[in-house]
Amino acid sequence: MEELQKIQYVEMAYARVSTKKQSLERQEASILEAVPDLKAQYFFEDKYTGKEFDRPEYIRLKEKVMELKEANPNTRIRITIHELDRIGRDYQEIQKEVHWFRQQGITLRFLDIPEELINGTMGITGDLLVDIIILLKAYWAEQELHYKEKRTKEGIEKAKKKGTKFGRQAIEIDEKQFRREADRAIARHITHKEAMRNLGLKDYVYWKWVKQLYPDYQPNKQKVARK
Repeated sequence: MEELQKIQYVEMAYARVSTKKQSLERQEASILEAVPDLKAQYFFEDKYTGKEFDRPEYIRLKEKVMELKEANPNTRIRITIHELDRIGRDYQEIQKEVHWFRQQGITLRFLDIPEELINGTMGITGDLLVDIIILLKAYWAEQELHYKEKRTKEGIEKAKKKGTKFGRQAIEIDEKQFRREADRAIARHITHKEAMRNLGLKDYVYWKWVKQLYPDYQPNKQKVARK
């Protein structure tokens, strides 16, 4: 009896981390282990929050899918993803995205869902089982995001109560000294640039305090241009 031929796929892959500081190395390694012959032009990666779905490389991935399908509707495409939540972290949006890929006839492979489980349970029962797994994972991905946001918010509130300040710290000045130099500059005894140098302040800091302390003052053409 002839052996059943394996389905020949155009192999594609997607990886994502939430911030530019995070590394994609772990996802890359697991994907390339699963798909060693993956072509570089079919490997799409984003460093973008999972709350948004208009991510540059994710959009390119879907465009490439449509491009291949338009060229040949019978093209079999398989997309390998490290984990389901790499698609995103919004429960309803993940369902929509998975549904979209299925409508295009795309096979999605998530490396956190054992292939034996998927391939060993075929037909309607198999599809239902996979759908349940995807729904559960999508739900927990969103819940995890909410939990992280809650912990971050609680942590910030606790830190604020302890006196911790967030964001860029305002540069304090000696108001009396500042007014002395600014008054001279406004009266044109010195230039604003000289006043900045005397005060040891950057251009943007100087003008911020001028605006705050002299709200009615309208700088003339002698105002120093920002670099």
